[in-house]
Amino acid sequence: MSFLKSPAILKYLVWVLMACNLLLISWLDVHTGSIWGWTITDFTDSHQFSLIDVAAIFQFVLFAITADVVMRRSVARYNHHSKKSQIPAILVQCFTILIYAMFGLAGFILLYDHSVSNLVAASGAIGLSIGYVCRDMISDVVNSIVIQTDGLIAINDWIEVSDNGSTQYYQVVQFDRRMVTLRNRFDYLVKIPNTRFIGMSYVNLSKQDEGRGSRRTLEIKLDALNHSEKVMGVLNLVLESVINTDSDFMNWQYCGIKSLESGSVTYLIAYECKPHLKPIDSNSRIMQVALRFLTAAGINTGSSMEVQTLDKYESKTSNRFYEIYEFGILRVMSHDEAMQLSKTATVVHCFKGEQLIRQGEQADSMFLVSEGALEVKVPGKDGNAITVATLWPGDCVGEMSLLTGAPRSADVFAKADAVLVEIKKENIAPILESNLRLIDEISELLAKRQAHSAAMANNSAISDLREQSQNLAKRILGFFFKGLH
Repeated sequence: MSFLKSPAILKYLVWVLMACNLLLISWLDVHTGSIWGWTITDFTDSHQFSLIDVAAIFQFVLFAITADVVMRRSVARYNHHSKKSQIPAILVQCFTILIYAMFGLAGFILLYDHSVSNLVAASGAIGLSIGYVCRDMISDVVNSIVIQTDGLIAINDWIEVSDNGSTQYYQVVQFDRRMVTLRNRFDYLVKIPNTRFIGMSYVNLSKQDEGRGSRRTLEIKLDALNHSEKVMGVLNLVLESVINTDSDFMNWQYCGIKSLESGSVTYLIAYECKPHLKPIDSNSRIMQVALRFLTAAGINTGSSMEVQTLDKYESKTSNRFYEIYEFGILRVMSHDEAMQLSKTATVVHCFKGEQLIRQGEQADSMFLVSEGALEVKVPGKDGNAITVATLWPGDCVGEMSLLTGAPRSADVFAKADAVLVEIKKENIAPILESNLRLIDEISELLAKRQAHSAAMANNSAISDLREQSQNLAKRILGFFFKGLH
């Protein structure tokens, strides 16, 4: 009954019940000479049931109701004014049951036997019997009270449970006087008795300090022939990229070597994310970026015994280009076209802090990021440079200069030591000349990218994507093949 939770309503109800008790006591005093009904009533006698007997029974009922309402008003006032702790509803229910049980037992004994000593003895005997028979249920109820009173968990909290060396994550769905209901990572509901739950080893992730999340680990096994320091550098860059681009991840990370065995190295990645993110999802997001960065850096994610598909002549430059071209606008090229372009591409090294591109300069080349990271900067209103984008392995920069001859639109610096693959106009011109369809496909990709950037910046997309794509195609044709547009 929700109205019994309001301190104001309970206050008036207490006064009404007090008045009823005083009226009944006065009536008994006038008609029997005693204010206690049980002193003049004995149900063991074979006398005719009278109004006095009804009044004696009703007095116990009225006492029980009054005691219950007074208790509820006290709890409601405490919960209303308390900021740190609350008395749980289950504890109030237990108090209510105890009050009615004690007044019921007292009424039965005093109306039949008139012996207080028998009342105490009977209460103890009955209490012991009930306690033994219902010991498991009582234990669960008591532990439910502990869980709620101490605020160990709340609905929708995320907890991390350690059991036999494994870690599981659950969301609290419900808890009552017997069970705690949890949802696991596969969306199955798991019910755990309160007594068992209170003895479990767990961390309530939702009740940690503000800004703390769930810290998790992920293992990646790679060929031992890979350069370990290079691998860890790439993996640290993976974590930095995820933290910067995904709001579900927090600024805490670790990367190291866990073990070396059978020609493979196991790398350990530790990261922190929001508790609501399922481990299977957070690990998948990390692994997706890791595979892209490792592949772009030319790190072997398979076995050193695998047969190489590229010949010795095609070497590292070809490998680097071939592994990353599919992440950008050049993915519309066929396998043979990509192989042809990879033979003329060049590798460029850019050290941390070094400027790769200068705003306003004329150029006809683009760069694909193979390793490291770049920062794109433009002058702010105060004249100081501000970073507008970070480019990670697989990203490209300078494509508009390559395809249309447009001046560089921003300054680009190396955020970390970077390895880049440079594509120049003379490298890609023969491929476009032999397959003009590529120009339309590249123009469409560029138009979609510009529309997405406009939507992110101004909350509005380019109105006519087809027209934008056609305009870009004309510009590319005009830059590469003058007289054809």
